[in-house]
Amino acid sequence: MATPAWQPMPPPPPPPPPKRSNTLRTVLIVVGVVLVLCCAGGVIGGVFLYKGVKTAVGPVRDVADEFITDLEHDDTTSAYELLCSDTQNAFPPATFARGVSSQAKIDSHKITNTMIRNTNGSTSATVVASLTMSTGFVDQHTFVLIKESGTWKVCGNPY
Repeated sequence: MATPAWQPMPPPPPPPPPKRSNTLRTVLIVVGVVLVLCCAGGVIGGVFLYKGVKTAVGPVRDVADEFITDLEHDDTTSAYELLCSDTQNAFPPATFARGVSSQAKIDSHKITNTMIRNTNGSTSATVVASLTMSTGFVDQHTFVLIKESGTWKVCGNPY
């Protein structure tokens, strides 16, 4: 059998689908990586800042804690040794001991705040402590400390 001379042409094949662009995915990946790096840097920086501050205020807190603990145990001799020279000159040992014994006894304490200042080359600190007295009263007392010959000392009106 003969084929007719006229045959319809088959339709052209459909065009291939357009290539998907990876630009959005690439941008999101880059932004995600940058965010992770920033967060990690912030955490690492925060840890070093915390350690630096703790190292700076640790000795101040320790001296204030030792001073208050000495007062709790009625060890005025040890507490007196933690006073700066100006305060020792203002309160001789006997006067200091009499002053401590005339106050309500400290049963317990908790240090709530520590701050160090350096003004014109003079370094000082304040330590705030909650002092629970034998009467049940809780006193928020601020202790002033100065650095004297490289050692922190309680100064001013000690108690």
